[in-house]
Amino acid sequence: MIDKKLLIRRALFIAYFAAAFLTFLILLFPVDRIQGILESEVRQRTPFELHVTRVSPFFFNQFILNDVVLSDRSGKVLFESQSIRTSISVFGLLHNLFSLDMKAKAYGGELLVKAQQGPSRQYLLLDANGLNIGSYPLLKEAGFRLSGKLGGNIEMTGETGKGRLWLKGLTSRDLNVKGFSVPDLDFEQCWLEGDIKGDRLTIRKLDLDGKELKIQCQGDMVLRERGSLHILVKLKPSERLAREQAQLLSLLKKKDAEGFYQFSLGGTLDAPVPRL
Repeated sequence: MIDKKLLIRRALFIAYFAAAFLTFLILLFPVDRIQGILESEVRQRTPFELHVTRVSPFFFNQFILNDVVLSDRSGKVLFESQSIRTSISVFGLLHNLFSLDMKAKAYGGELLVKAQQGPSRQYLLLDANGLNIGSYPLLKEAGFRLSGKLGGNIEMTGETGKGRLWLKGLTSRDLNVKGFSVPDLDFEQCWLEGDIKGDRLTIRKLDLDGKELKIQCQGDMVLRERGSLHILVKLKPSERLAREQAQLLSLLKKKDAEGFYQFSLGGTLDAPVPRL
């Protein structure tokens, strides 16, 4: 039978060396190197720039990224968060698989990122919950006065993937499209389901459901600055909205049996062209 005093002594020695190891690990953690690697990898592998003010060790395989900003090469901010908790899988590294989990609070909600990269595995998952689109700066700069909560996920394996996004309580105010004043709109629920292959997005379902207007879209687009658009748009206004916008709706000559007006969007992402 093992002596209790000897067992306690051994346990204390183990605890002491474990505490010493973690202390030295935190003190000697290669913060500058990790920060440089992250920023360099994003710059080399994507058309974006990553800026991190400080990296703080949290545990032996976890650290905190402080004041994170993701921008394009011109400096336009695409995403920012004050704090992102990041963890790396040690078991994945042992099998030559880089596996990274990131949790961020941003725009009033939460964003989860899971990424895996290895010789035969490239995987990315983005999961959002409760992001306030009204606080997103790019929409404000573009002149959109929108509000609503965004959630959903996008999952990529290699160059193919799929996504499902939802919006709750979407509102639009004082919107002007190519000289046309769009009436204020409110949508209780919005859904988007699509597939991604390379730089092409196929929209299987895009529904915006409101009391005054219902919108349905299907088609595909190439996700580049001059990428092409092939989208079928269907609109079903309420009787009141149809009376108020009779002049605009008179331009839409196609109407199906369910009361949806139809037109298509062609052209490119930066210069869409409606085809009535």
